[in-house]
Amino acid sequence: MREGELGRVYTNGEVICREGEKGEVMYVIQSGKVKITKHAHSDEVTLANLESGDIFGEMSIFDKLPRSATATALGEARVLSIDKKKLFTTISHDPTLVFKILETMSQRIRRLNDNIAGLVEAKTDMLKVFCNIDATCHMILSEAKNVIKADNGSIMLYDEKTNTLSINEAFGIEADRKLNFSVGEGIAGDVMKSGRAELVNNVAIDQRYKEGDIHIRSMLCAPLKGSAGQIGVINMSLCSDRLFTIDDLKALNSLASFASGAIQNAKNFSNIRLAADKVLMHATLLSM
Repeated sequence: MREGELGRVYTNGEVICREGEKGEVMYVIQSGKVKITKHAHSDEVTLANLESGDIFGEMSIFDKLPRSATATALGEARVLSIDKKKLFTTISHDPTLVFKILETMSQRIRRLNDNIAGLVEAKTDMLKVFCNIDATCHMILSEAKNVIKADNGSIMLYDEKTNTLSINEAFGIEADRKLNFSVGEGIAGDVMKSGRAELVNNVAIDQRYKEGDIHIRSMLCAPLKGSAGQIGVINMSLCSDRLFTIDDLKALNSLASFASGAIQNAKNFSNIRLAADKVLMHATLLSM
């Protein structure tokens, strides 16, 4: 580095200040460009490319905390360093520097607000897709209808608090009452407990069958398996004399494996939604 009349001249790629170092001065770019980068896991992320007249590192004048990013010269750059004593002396001769610092900080806060707003929007869109369990179940059943010809179908999810299976989404004949099953109860409860898909072509002679308002003849039932165990079942049934086939059972079992991942993701995103909202709220308050 070469000494200049005011600031110092840095050559291309030369580090001006490094992330993690103690910070006691701010910098003003007199000419050239400076790249601001930050380490994120194993990668280096470029935060900004600053030009002549821009200020960086100004927070170190006030909080004396370690540098939060690295500044590197892009090409040849002349940069003036200013400590607190020099800052007050400069301000006494040129008060406009205060406004420049405030303008720089204001612009960065506005960008932070814009970034937070973008994060909120992206989070909202993401939650619409992944966090809505009902919509996820509806999509799965719609696909099941395209693959397997059935009169009725339903997805039953397991509630750990009540230890029961209850219908989350269904199509077909509307029942007057919704049946709930304990784990191991009924064909659905037994399939969830065993973790094995089943084809029952005559439910009337199956001792596990629990009759409801809808008269059905045959049914398919496949378990939905999450990362920590069973999360529910998917059912398909026929009211007519037409019977399901082994191919239908294989198709439903394959669909259930993909459906399990989608529902598990929806559950996971639902669980972190409140935490994400709190983080965004605190970030917004800090940037005001």
